[in-house]
Parts: sequence; structure tokens; C-alpha cells
Amino acid sequence: MIDYSTTQHLIESMVSQRIVPGVNYAFINKNQAFTSTIGFASLYPNKTQLSPFAEYDLASLTKVLATENVLLKLYDQGKLSFNEPLQEFIPEFKDSRVRLFHLLTHTSGIRGWIPHRDELNHDDLLKAIIHLPVTDEFNTKMRYADTNFILLGLVIKRIYGAPIQEVATQEVLKPMGLKHTTFHPNKTDCIPTAIVEGKLLKGTPHDPKARQLGADCGSAGLFSNMTDLIKISKGYLGLDRNILPYSQELVGKLFDNKNPHSVKARSWGWDLRFDPKANYPIILHTGFTGTLIILDRIKQSGLILLTNRVHPSGHNLVFLAMREKIIQSFLKENAI
Repeated sequence: MIDYSTTQHLIESMVSQRIVPGVNYAFINKNQAFTSTIGFASLYPNKTQLSPFAEYDLASLTKVLATENVLLKLYDQGKLSFNEPLQEFIPEFKDSRVRLFHLLTHTSGIRGWIPHRDELNHDDLLKAIIHLPVTDEFNTKMRYADTNFILLGLVIKRIYGAPIQEVATQEVLKPMGLKHTTFHPNKTDCIPTAIVEGKLLKGTPHDPKARQLGADCGSAGLFSNMTDLIKISKGYLGLDRNILPYSQELVGKLFDNKNPHSVKARSWGWDLRFDPKANYPIILHTGFTGTLIILDRIKQSGLILLTNRVHPSGHNLVFLAMREKIIQSFLKENAI
């Protein structure tokens, strides 16, 4: 096992410094996995102990673990190339330039403020998203946005005739044999997140769009625990060549930059960091609630970090700075 002691210290210091109530984390190195659980599951209304098997609101990890995996399965079967115009699936979308790969790499340029967004119902919110404008950032700037994956969820709905979350469950999660990765968790197994309108969210998505859109949300809403996330990660690392619902050849393509050289590096769905010594790509994705996965396919190593940094308050900017320190520390120690 690579020595990740500095990264481990940074992770655990988030609990001792009260940046997060508790943390589950795992280091993967080839067939070894070191896991640890420290701190509390909740601070409000009572302090409760954190379990190694706790289920977390994954937030934006939903994008790559659910929505994108449906699309990659279709790609692997030759049913999509990602060059298809979004308009082919959503005729109401007016800009014919935007292709599926623009959504996957967050280079669509789709931007805009939706007035009173959190007050809109399901149908009105989807209508507002579909009619957002394409700005001059199209294909020239990588700007991460939930909108891209909500639209990809609607593409999947048009293909399958069912909401994205139902499709992902049947086409991806169940075939992978994941017992704790679901859009409908047992609330007693879940870690609470923020207090919203006087109520503590537990087993309900923290993301307001996910709560509004329900099964049609392709950007958030998935819950999982460390056991399942280690299983999934081993698929991306090539340690389990059968768990993911598409070929390992396609998995390898996720570790390549899909954006033009003048645009910030990004793969399909995943962010990219680079090994400090050999400069090869390493995939990474975060979730607003305090979740993080980093995977190095060359070294077959990775870090999974699960916290509820939005509990009991969603205003926790200190965590974001610490998360970046943890990422940089992992990359440095992983490169030794």
C-alpha cells in the first residue's frame, strides 16, 4: 500500500477541527483497500455515531455513476456516438450546434438565471432549463453546470421512454449488483444533510432541483455507501473488469481529455487532474454534499471521501479549501 499518511491526516483533521461532523474514507491500491470511519453521523438534533455502512447523498456523483453510465452503455453498444445534436432528442431546444459531447464535457455554453427556480414545479423547471440560451462560451469554455446533465437525463428519457432515474436503476445499478446504491434509500441508513425550512433532510436529496424533478433529475439524487463505491471504483481502475455495464476498452477512454487544448481539460463527465511526475490523466468528481472520488487507472489506486459537510448548515466554505488540499496531497503521495 502506498503511504497516504499526510492525506489521511488532512482528512481526519476535518473532524477534529469541526469542519465536518464525520467522515468515511477509503484508499484503494491494487487489490488492497484501507477504510476508516471517524466522527459523527449527525450533530442535530442529537449527536449520533457514524457507521462504516452509512449511506450518503452523493449529489453530483450521480452524474457519472448513474446518468453517464447509461449513456456509455449505449455508446458501447453502438447506439450513440455523442456527436448527435441535442435537438434530435429535444426538438424544443433551439440551438442546433449543441451536441451530446458538449453536455458531457460541460462546454455547451448553456447559461442563464432561472427566476424563482426553487419555486417552480417539475414541468415549469424542465421547460425553463430547455429554453436556456447558449452563450458565446459555447465550445470555448468549460463551465461546470447541472443543467448539462439534466438535459442528458431528458435525452435518456426520450430514448427509453422512462425517467432517467428509473432507467439508471434497471440498466446500470441492478446489473452491477449494488445493494446500497439507490435513488430510494432506507432513510434510517442515511446520513442527514442540511436543515431546510425547519426540517432536517435525511434520505431526501439535498439538491433542490433533485427534489423538484424527482425521477427526471440526471444531475443528483443518488445515495450510496462506501462498500458499493469501492466496488464501482474497482471497475474504473480495471481491478474488476466485469462490474461496469460496458467494456474496459471504453473505461480506458474516460481517462483522456475530450476538450480542445485551449479549453480546460475534461473527460466525458469526469474532471481530470494529472500525475505530478508522469503527467497522465487521473479522473475526479465531487459532490456538493461533501463527496469525492479520485481514480488513477495507471497505478490502480484511488481515494473515496464521504462527508456530510452541509450538516447542519449548508454554508461551509472552509471544507472546499480543505478538499483541494486533500486532492493535492493525494496526487503528491500517489506519485511517489
